[in-house]
Amino acid sequence: MRTLLTLTRTEVTLLLREPAVLFFVLALPLLLLSLNGGSGGNEPQAAFGGVGLVDALTPGLLLLVMTTSGLMQLPETLAGYRERGFLRRLRVSPLRPWQILGAHAATHLLVAVLGLGLVLGVATVAFDLTPPASWPAALAVIAASAVMVIALGFALSAVAPTTRTTQAVAAAIYFPAIFLSGVVVPSEVLPDLAAQVSAALPFTYAVDALREAWGAGTLDAAAFAVLGGTIVLAVAVGLRLFRWEPRYS
Repeated sequence: MRTLLTLTRTEVTLLLREPAVLFFVLALPLLLLSLNGGSGGNEPQAAFGGVGLVDALTPGLLLLVMTTSGLMQLPETLAGYRERGFLRRLRVSPLRPWQILGAHAATHLLVAVLGLGLVLGVATVAFDLTPPASWPAALAVIAASAVMVIALGFALSAVAPTTRTTQAVAAAIYFPAIFLSGVVVPSEVLPDLAAQVSAALPFTYAVDALREAWGAGTLDAAAFAVLGGTIVLAVAVGLRLFRWEPRYS
């Protein structure tokens, strides 16, 4: 366990030295929150089912933090380590595979927790965010969503052979996810076609489940089934295809 903590601390330090991480994971959600909260406030609106704009937007911004860290940064880091031969050297060291990969998962979970805390803190203090109707339900959805994103990140790092391919595939998944799943734009204002496409994305179910847990204090069984199925599929792909060495070597 001490080894895992040491590796995690090292990876967190390296990750937070990246300007892109500081901006996209930590600053961008706050910027979006400030722009929308400053202009629309959090007064109840019929367009958002009787809740305010900040209440409608915050669950998506929480998922934005997790998705940016776990889907964009995690697979790119692992692919870069593999391409440079660093994963191969770690694999033949006394370190266990679960320690190496667990440190990366823990790193991005910790960074996500930091980002989530910032979003919730600013939304509560500056824009009068309504507390969740049930903290246990909301935390359960957040935990399931975080595991799903981390699992997808590992699966992507296993499938994509190079860093550039990983970046391209991650972007191809990430941008539709954040724009069509209610992450940065509440689903109520999406065009009909976008709403239909979003039904095929697991991120949509994460946002919907979090909004229901936050507003009603209940868990969406169908959404949880989608999240669970995505986790199982992603883990299976990751375990089957993950490689420690570059495939083209």
